Amino acid sequence: MQSYEGNRSLLTRYSIFFLLLAIILGTFFRISLIVISPFVIVATCLYLKLRMTNSLLFLLLLITVSLLLSFFNGLFLKYKLLSLYNMLPFIVLLFADPKNRSDDQANVVSQLFKCLSLVAFINDIVGFVQLINNPDIDDSFFGIYSKFSVSLNGLVLFNAILFFYYFCLFLYDKKSRHIVYSLFFLGSSIMGFYGAGLIVVVIAFILVFFKPTLKAVIRTLSITVVSIFIIYYLLLYFKPNVLDYNLSNIKKIAKFDNQNGPRKVVSFYNYGISYPHDLKDFLFGSGPGTFNSRSAFIVGSPTFFDAATILKSEAKPYYFKNFAYTLWNSNNTSQLLYQDGFRNQPFSSLLTFLGEYGLIFTICFFMLFYDFYKKATVRSHGENERLISAYVRIFKFLSILLILLLCIDNFFEYPEIIVLILTSMKVLQIEISKLNFQHADKAPDIIKHSSHEKFQ
Repeated sequence: MQSYEGNRSLLTRYSIFFLLLAIILGTFFRISLIVISPFVIVATCLYLKLRMTNSLLFLLLLITVSLLLSFFNGLFLKYKLLSLYNMLPFIVLLFADPKNRSDDQANVVSQLFKCLSLVAFINDIVGFVQLINNPDIDDSFFGIYSKFSVSLNGLVLFNAILFFYYFCLFLYDKKSRHIVYSLFFLGSSIMGFYGAGLIVVVIAFILVFFKPTLKAVIRTLSITVVSIFIIYYLLLYFKPNVLDYNLSNIKKIAKFDNQNGPRKVVSFYNYGISYPHDLKDFLFGSGPGTFNSRSAFIVGSPTFFDAATILKSEAKPYYFKNFAYTLWNSNNTSQLLYQDGFRNQPFSSLLTFLGEYGLIFTICFFMLFYDFYKKATVRSHGENERLISAYVRIFKFLSILLILLLCIDNFFEYPEIIVLILTSMKVLQIEISKLNFQHADKAPDIIKHSSHEKFQ
């Protein structure tokens, strides 16, 4: 009886925390995250009982080295402090590990996604009403998410994650309601008309199911073709102008011209012609917030986030001034000419890591991320095998999605997306570990001993 009451109390606490988190991440309250995101991440770490790891400590050491060496290029404290304000919580939440929760009977994955689904459902219903009332406006589907920061692009990713979660649940239990939920959130994601976001979601979807066998290749290609046709014809029917715009973007990105080509591509070119000339900056970075990060533009651009006057600085770091700000300023971001579209935004977390934190940090980050992924997705074979496989598949999707997002924009500085993805990954990690331990505890002694060694 006490165990039942304790489990019920635990479920209630999880539900309350996750619901508050979902409201902050999935409604207009996300505006507050530009100030409170580190506190939200710390609270999430404490609530999920995450602990420091050697990987985390090593990356924090590399960031410290990058910061200290960057002072030879000038102080630029506002740039560096604002960048670290976003970077440090991101690294902590990603690489901190949960404690063993084998005695915890609450399914934290289910609790989190139920709360996220509730908030997203309200958002999407409001969004469909907005779309019906404003059929000629491309970005009318934003619900109560608001148009601040990543705008409705974030809502597209929010819905895409829920689509894949319920799709995997359907593959696991074949319950019809899960495929209905999945299709609803897929349709809602498409209605956000975020071309780049939908492309990376499709790529992540393909990679999750891809296996080097003929049957798997045929199945993956079939699903991919069907998905592309669905997206294409939905856009063609509801928003043909959005379809034309995105197809035009794809064609222009494919043609490289360092003078008049897409400035996102040019930003990588600018990195290549600048940083390798200084070995210190190439290996250890020019310092947090000193190249193409969101933080650099918030501080150094008089028109970007112009309400945050307290953060502004007239001084500009060398790389930001000469190789990033030239690509994104009031002279070349005309909404009328679509000059501020995805292809012309010189933002990429990958490029930020390379330029601001250095080649060594970037290589170590991806190596440690791969190591983290391999450890988190270890699975046992037994009565929980199919459920573990479903959770591993969702974890893999989120991991691939995260990496792709870090390549196409400065997403590590958008907490409404990062906290959503990383919290989802952490609860999946907790549940996968718990299910593996439960299987090991039921195994014969010789197998049990081997399993515990494997997970320690």
